[in-house]
Amino acid sequence: MKKSYRFIIVLLLFVVVLIGAFQKSAFAAKEVVTLGFLGPITGPCAAEGSAARNAFLMAIDDANASGEYPYKINVIVVDDQSDPSVGAAGAQKIVADPTVVAATGHWNSGVAAATSPIFIENEIPFLIWGAIREDLTSKETYPWITRSAPTNVQENKPLAKAVIDDMGYKNIFMVSTTDSYGSANTVAFSKELESRGMKPVGLEEVQAETVDFNAIVAKIMKSGAEAVYWGGTNTEGVYLKEQLYNAGADVLFCGISGIKTDDFLIIGEKAAEGTLAVQPGVRLDSTEAGRKFVEEYNSKGFDVEINAFTPYAYEAALILLQALKNCGDEPTPELMRDAIAKGTFVGIMGTTTFDEIGQTTLVAANLMVVQDGKWMYYEDSEYASGKRSFGGKK
Repeated sequence: MKKSYRFIIVLLLFVVVLIGAFQKSAFAAKEVVTLGFLGPITGPCAAEGSAARNAFLMAIDDANASGEYPYKINVIVVDDQSDPSVGAAGAQKIVADPTVVAATGHWNSGVAAATSPIFIENEIPFLIWGAIREDLTSKETYPWITRSAPTNVQENKPLAKAVIDDMGYKNIFMVSTTDSYGSANTVAFSKELESRGMKPVGLEEVQAETVDFNAIVAKIMKSGAEAVYWGGTNTEGVYLKEQLYNAGADVLFCGISGIKTDDFLIIGEKAAEGTLAVQPGVRLDSTEAGRKFVEEYNSKGFDVEINAFTPYAYEAALILLQALKNCGDEPTPELMRDAIAKGTFVGIMGTTTFDEIGQTTLVAANLMVVQDGKWMYYEDSEYASGKRSFGGKK
């Protein structure tokens, strides 16, 4: 009797364990892990944000189709419209979802500054894919906030080297917006001038969404400037460049990645010609991974082409996906925080790690120029070969 009783007990325990294992397996098969993506899908920076969203979702779709994850990876996409208040509302929506384990954004530094505290307060790790203002990462925000893109300082350095040291421009007129992005660039490029014992021949700061630059164009033409440094984004930069062209100003027009978008080209082939910009990252056509990314993106039939930070949004997805794997079958925000901040990630840009303030240690940049209505690598252009000359040089 005792043996029968023991047998029944053992059998019941076995059944309970079996049922529990089955339930756990069934639950895991249905479990959803959610990531947040924020960027300007509409508004003045829509080309950059839309392409970034496309690339991010492309990577997530590939991951879901791979069968390598024991759950479905969901994405909450937020259109921040390049507006801090809209971005903050979107961040609140993301952190309110209990399945969210990490998020990534933005293109605009002011929006990233508005949302970062929300992610920190709610203990959701946040990876910045495009906003480049230097102080967005710090010892105070680490390890919750990391950034895989370079800073504005890291972009201004190669631009200054190219324009001042390599091309020999000395008389430079600076124009920037007064927002956080423009102000940070004013400081960064001014320091590059100061380090060479130089000062701008003029400095003007304008409000965001300024469209009339004619008064500033007149000052530029009277100043003897050989080059104009634009410290804002494409939103206002297209108007300044177009009005410089219409006034017949003989100057080089240059800036960092904020102007390197297809939207800049709407002013027309002749007006945009010879614009010089820094594009962060490695040449995508220089590596197998980069070429594969470009081929896949172009095969999707997206209505926006790859822009300066599109690869960084894709890279952000790869970082988050690898972090998910490193967390095992049950990722949490806390596990993701450490997996991101302390991880090593290989992607289309190279190998990414983060330093003690959460800033990527992988820094690369290329010069881009508008030639015949298209952005192209400077080294491949007729400007580099000497067949064409930039403005401001006889």
